[in-house]
Amino acid sequence: MPREWQPVVDGMSKVMKMVHLAIRRDTFDVEETRVELLRQRRAAYNDELTRQAAAVGCPGRRGILTNNSILSELNEMCQKDAESIANTFNYDVAGAIVAIRSDVPTANRHTYAARLRKWNVNRSDWKVPQITEYTDSSARSMAQRDFYRYNDAEGVAVLHPRSGVCPVCIGWIARKEVPLAVATANPPPYHPSCPHYFVTYPNVVAKSECPNLWMGA
Repeated sequence: MPREWQPVVDGMSKVMKMVHLAIRRDTFDVEETRVELLRQRRAAYNDELTRQAAAVGCPGRRGILTNNSILSELNEMCQKDAESIANTFNYDVAGAIVAIRSDVPTANRHTYAARLRKWNVNRSDWKVPQITEYTDSSARSMAQRDFYRYNDAEGVAVLHPRSGVCPVCIGWIARKEVPLAVATANPPPYHPSCPHYFVTYPNVVAKSECPNLWMGA
């Protein structure tokens, strides 16, 4: 369930509400984030198709996603994530404003602005890489799924890195090699900040089949 930031803001003073209004993410920010996430996901998706083509013995093929259905799926993911990112930011900044008020009861808007700038820099140091990792990982998992589905390729996959702390990740690591169909049907990331990904070991196709590979169309 998403955390609700509006009730927190409703309990704020007038100055605190003004500060939150000035810094909160709105629909313009959501759209801007969606566009950037889609750019990142599309690039990662194409790169993963290229990698998988090389893995099946066709290093000359390059991923170029033009399939409208898959593009729509990617876009829906990005829209949902952009809304979640904005909501989380608005909730977190509301909490930061409340914390500033608790620390400095006489804080004015200049005090809030100065402290929130520092807060935002510190938050971005870990939040931006977290979002980037999730965006890249989810797109690559989709690319693996589609590559092996449309090309009807077989093989095995192994989850990497070979250590983990999450029970789900540990379970997949313990299974060692799993069929590609199983791996692509259960793709990582399995939790926030999940570093895991499947390394694929597909059967190599005949060179004559390389021109016929599905590469995103």
